[in-house]
Amino acid sequence: MNYQNKVVLITGASSDIAKEMAHFFSKKKAIVILTYYHSKEKVIELQKELVNEYHNIVDVHSLNLCKEDSVISLYNYVNKKYHYVDILINNAALSLDNAIPDKTKEEFMNVLKTNVVGTFLMMKYFDNIMSNGYIFNMSSTDGIDTGNVYSIDYNASKAAINNMTKTFALYSKNIIISLCPNWINTESTRKMDKEYLECELKRVHQKELIKPSVLSKVIDKCIKENMATGSIIRIEGEKDVRRVD
Repeated sequence: MNYQNKVVLITGASSDIAKEMAHFFSKKKAIVILTYYHSKEKVIELQKELVNEYHNIVDVHSLNLCKEDSVISLYNYVNKKYHYVDILINNAALSLDNAIPDKTKEEFMNVLKTNVVGTFLMMKYFDNIMSNGYIFNMSSTDGIDTGNVYSIDYNASKAAINNMTKTFALYSKNIIISLCPNWINTESTRKMDKEYLECELKRVHQKELIKPSVLSKVIDKCIKENMATGSIIRIEGEKDVRRVD
């Protein structure tokens, strides 16, 4: 697919995953819109980096997925300035891992509001300015079968995203796909206790961390191969990508 001048909107742009995606599409001369919540400076630096390297259009906008007014503000901004979106990547997410007895209702609800309700609102509004476009929802194998007791709220949110992907696909004329990677080689993963991470990789039968760039390649493959809407894609490595629904 020729991505030149295609409008690509990526939420949660301060993450390593979003950074790789932004580089992938910028290199192909797409118009890239990045959102941030807390990490404005980090995303502004990414914007400068992309423009200097690829000379494409890179836009930055704030977004609080827990507030519908914030989603509407982003929608109005994008609609007025660009009039459409070709690819929406719902990458932003929240995890608050702790033991079940210690997990509060507020923590549980914050994870669900960000990951589930936020993803729903983004699909609901931006679907209106997409025509034969693609919406990629970042889920996880934790939403299928790899979750642990410390992330019960996160697991539930990712399972819900998979279900929403299938349900929204029944409604939308665009292609809705859920991406379910296993452990990814991100800054937050690298900062984890090494022994705990090794135990987790062994528990889920994962040989090595997935490179963030793999996600961009999977998105590109889904588009090139006309992947069916409502698809749930399990990603356990660059050479281990399969539809599981």
